[in-house]
Parts: sequence; C-alpha cells; structure tokens
Amino acid sequence: MKKIKYAPHLNEVEKARSLMRWASKAYLATELRADLKTADAPGGHVGAIDGCYPYASLSLVALDHDTTPYMMLSDLADHSQNLAKNLKAGMLFDGTAGYRDPLAGGRVTLVGTMAKVEDERILKRFLARHPASKLYAGFQDFNLYRYNIEVAHLIGGFAKAIWVPASELKLDCGECHALQEAEQSIVEHMNSDHLDAINTIAENSLKLPKGKWRMSGIDPEGWDLHNGHVHARCNFEHLVTDANSARVALVSQAKAARNSSS
Repeated sequence: MKKIKYAPHLNEVEKARSLMRWASKAYLATELRADLKTADAPGGHVGAIDGCYPYASLSLVALDHDTTPYMMLSDLADHSQNLAKNLKAGMLFDGTAGYRDPLAGGRVTLVGTMAKVEDERILKRFLARHPASKLYAGFQDFNLYRYNIEVAHLIGGFAKAIWVPASELKLDCGECHALQEAEQSIVEHMNSDHLDAINTIAENSLKLPKGKWRMSGIDPEGWDLHNGHVHARCNFEHLVTDANSARVALVSQAKAARNSSS
C-alpha cells in the first residue's frame, strides 16, 4: 500500500475516516479467556492462563457508508468465541505504509462493541471489496459482525493525538440513503460500461500502476477500486448523496484524468 495522500482541506477527523476507508484489513482485539475452548477444540486450546487477556489478530474489514466497520468471522475463530462472552473489542487501522518512520504515519484505534448481524446489503459490499471471501461466505459457520464505535483515538503522527466520540468520527448519512440503494447498480454500470474511465483515473490521477482496475464500492466521500491484488481509493471533492451526484462527480474525475494525460 502506498502512502495515503490527504487533501489539504481535510480536518483530522476527515483524515481519520479517509485512512479507515483506505484499509482492507484491521487489527481486532477481544478478551481471551482460558475456559472458552476445550482441549480438543479446532485451532487448539489457549492453555493455562490466569484471568483474562487482550487477544489481537488481523482480519479483513469493509466499511459502511457512515464508516461503521464490518468483519466476517468463523464461529471456530477465537475472536468469535471471545465475543460470545464479551462484546467489548478494540480495532486498529494502520495508515503507516510508505513512511520511513512508521510512527510518523496515521493510526485510528476504535473502542466499542462487536456483534453478529445479518445484513444482505453489507454482505454484498464486503464481498465486492474482498472477492476471495466468496469461497467461504456461504458456509454456515461464517458470519458478518458489525463494530459499534463508542469512541476513537486518532493519531496523525508525532504529537498529533486526539480522542473523538463516534458521533464526530462517523459520517452523517441522513441524506445519503439514495446512494446506498443505488450503489450496486452504479458499481455494475461503471464496471460494464466505463472501465476505460476507471483505469484512466487510476493511472493518471491516482498514479497507480497499469492494470485491470475495477470499482468495488462507492460511498458519499469517494469510491474504492482494486485490480485483483491491490486495493485503492479515490475521494470526491464534495459529498455525493445519490446516483445523479455520483455520476456528475465521476464524470468530472474522468475528464480531469484525461486532461492530465494530454
């Protein structure tokens, strides 16, 4: 992943949301207890520990339009069994890629709870971002989990750390329901009829390597793309709320990308 470049007009909270939207994975931490698995359980037994301890590992993540994170976990995973006993969890988004000194990069740590949900729209959004997950998404022991943010710790580099409540971090999508409903049709239309525009934006505006880039999702602040191996992000200059405003923004980005190549 290349270093994230933030638009100069973004404040610290908007930069944090941008960092989260760039991420295809995040670190999840739950409370580990020795009594949650039997000795013959799949994945092994935690062994002899005294009390409860934080347990962290890496998982794929996808965000809703308002920046709510979702993960897909197996019932056999330690996290799933930990969450069945205690919904409290932490989540870390790492935006330090590309920095010579990683501590100069941004990080977002979330504090909240995480619970199993059924949401067909989010599942489609998750699978579009992580196509390989389709191999196991239909298994009965795999489930979608929603992370409910209580508060977030934003670190933008040295001496740049603030705590913000979820109400400040999450995007207010009260006027963006039309975009949620149109998302799948927009993505399908762009990938079937406008791959040339997607790849022109990817190569000329985002300076990404040439490849078969496709749109994987769209939200009020921008859209996601991948080439089968790498995820990337293209932000809008202004919030989009429906299919028409998305079309206007995408056409503008495509024109700017074509002009930059001439």
